[in-house]
Amino acid sequence: MKKSLLLIPIISLLFSCKEDTTPSWLEITSIDLLTDETTEGSDSHSIKDAWVYMDNTPLGAFELPCKIPILAEGPHNFSIYAGIQINGINASRTRYPFYESFDTVITLIKKETITIAPVVTYKKNLNFVLKEDFENIGISFLPAFNSLTNLVFVKEVDFPNIVQFGNSCGGIFLTSADSLYKGITHSFLNLPNGEDVFMEIDFMSDNSSVMGVISQNSSDYLEHNPLAGMNRQHKDSMVWKKMYIGLTEDVSFHTSATSHEIYLLSILDNDHSTGVIYLDNIKIICYQ
Repeated sequence: MKKSLLLIPIISLLFSCKEDTTPSWLEITSIDLLTDETTEGSDSHSIKDAWVYMDNTPLGAFELPCKIPILAEGPHNFSIYAGIQINGINASRTRYPFYESFDTVITLIKKETITIAPVVTYKKNLNFVLKEDFENIGISFLPAFNSLTNLVFVKEVDFPNIVQFGNSCGGIFLTSADSLYKGITHSFLNLPNGEDVFMEIDFMSDNSSVMGVISQNSSDYLEHNPLAGMNRQHKDSMVWKKMYIGLTEDVSFHTSATSHEIYLLSILDNDHSTGVIYLDNIKIICYQ
């Protein structure tokens, strides 16, 4: 009996010192992108995550949609960054360096949920070195000498169920006779060494394809191994997907290069008699 009575004051003291852990809640349903189509191209994106900072302190990276418990209340400064997958790899997730953060003040209330859907924009100090949206005369990719087919325009007026952005997209059509496509830009792309460089691309395909970098100067020409692949989809359930492809390492590898090109390569898959790859909104971006 004496031992039990001695415990009462200790237990009371512990409970009286217990910290209040009632959270406020921040719900982020999505992050959207707003662009100036004339200078920045389409607003298509594949923003997967929200990287959340409160009062300059990181709260973490959260897959969208998300609901975040926060042990705070009252007004706080929030910065939310858009997160992407590099090269379409789920384990390679990062803040996309070319999107501005969404900055706002949110007043947190314990037990209550504040719901937001941030909209981000491209940063202002960017160089869109290449922008191919298949809306103008001519296509940035020309067939290589060994290509058996070409990248052609696919018009919305003829294929309304295919074209999702603008009036047209690009199409590569493979058959057993025309079983290889290789296209190369001929733009002498001036890409920085050791700085962020990304390629964005929208695709829909029932045949696999890859892309890579070519580095060159007046006396040297280096075609890198394929950097990223666009996986095929089932023919009856194809949907448009977006990839963010990191070019930084390949561009910086060949330090004496004075310019670069991008190549696209697709070979008819062994178990197919035909194949199709639709492409749109190809951008190569770096800082000015």
